[in-house]
Amino acid sequence: MNKLRIREILSKKKCEDNNIFISSDKNMETDGLYTHLSKGHKVVSSKRYIILDSGKEIFIPISNLIEVLPDRTGFIVIYDKTPNKFSEAKSYPWFFERPNNAAVYNSDGSLRFQIILTRNLDNDLYIDGFAQPSIEHPDKISVLINSITNPELYFRQLYAVDPNNPELIETKQQIQR
Repeated sequence: MNKLRIREILSKKKCEDNNIFISSDKNMETDGLYTHLSKGHKVVSSKRYIILDSGKEIFIPISNLIEVLPDRTGFIVIYDKTPNKFSEAKSYPWFFERPNNAAVYNSDGSLRFQIILTRNLDNDLYIDGFAQPSIEHPDKISVLINSITNPELYFRQLYAVDPNNPELIETKQQIQR
């Protein structure tokens, strides 16, 4: 089976004066967006699009940060405590609450699975953000885990994401805050 592969993720931001700024995950330059914002303009919409190798453009109804899987057959989204203000979709399958607040999607935007934090008996842990790859799993995307009850932990535990399994892979690594 020939899997669709992601070429890049585009972000299109529109300001209140109707200026539009487009940036790519490959090229984070925003063609003047930050200069424009420093002049007092405000972003009023932010839309994300997947561009496949075929050139097809797929709208993603969220405005969260996205990490493309190493094999480019999908992407990971980590959701915050509440839906992003620019997200058009604010419920399943485009929003997951803590503690299991991340998901893996296929390159066509369909849900592959919600990521599950195992051994989270008190439900006080959640996925906090993306991180550098772990030493044990350099071929996988890594995420950091935080605690709701103790959010100022000095170290964050690093977990690897298996793109074919909803359970995170525990590593022995910690990242200093």
